[in-house]
Amino acid sequence: MAYRQTDKVREKFDLKKKEIIKAAREVFAENSYQGTSIKVLAQKAKIATGTFYLYFSNKETLINMIVDELFQELLNSIKNERAKFTDGFDKLKASMEACIKLFVREKGMAKILLVQVPSVNNAFNAKLIELENELIKLTKEDLDELKSLGRLPDDDTLVSAMAFVGSFRQVIINWLREGKPENLEAAFDTLMKYNIRGLGQ
Repeated sequence: MAYRQTDKVREKFDLKKKEIIKAAREVFAENSYQGTSIKVLAQKAKIATGTFYLYFSNKETLINMIVDELFQELLNSIKNERAKFTDGFDKLKASMEACIKLFVREKGMAKILLVQVPSVNNAFNAKLIELENELIKLTKEDLDELKSLGRLPDDDTLVSAMAFVGSFRQVIINWLREGKPENLEAAFDTLMKYNIRGLGQ
């Protein structure tokens, strides 16, 4: 009986933790990371400020969990979209389109993750680099396949993959910082055409 009660307590704890994370994502999307206090987060989650510390040791622990959650969502989305295609160019497009769609849907969080927090948190910046390296790895695999089929010039696929991913990153960052291009989804086609031409097509 005691074991079942422990399971119920754990389930209740995990559920409340998810509710706090959901509330935090909404608050962070509306405000800056630095400008959001534990008190505001607690109010949004409908808990006492002291209760917050039963679930998270500090605000940084919370944002790290949100980062992990969003990165996993993005990687899952990329892999799911890529699985729909067999052609290398289609897989390239699917990878980048999955990124664009998530960032458009989660623009407030994207701004915090890609612009605000990396400049003040080295560990967090390392996660961004890890994500970018994963995208470069997938892109290189597609380029290697296309090159082996004679559909691309005999160029260095690692350099090409880095340039491909980097151009998307730069446009997304500029969209978040400056609001340009105004419509990121509309800019996607232009960016894809630019990159495909750069690959020699």
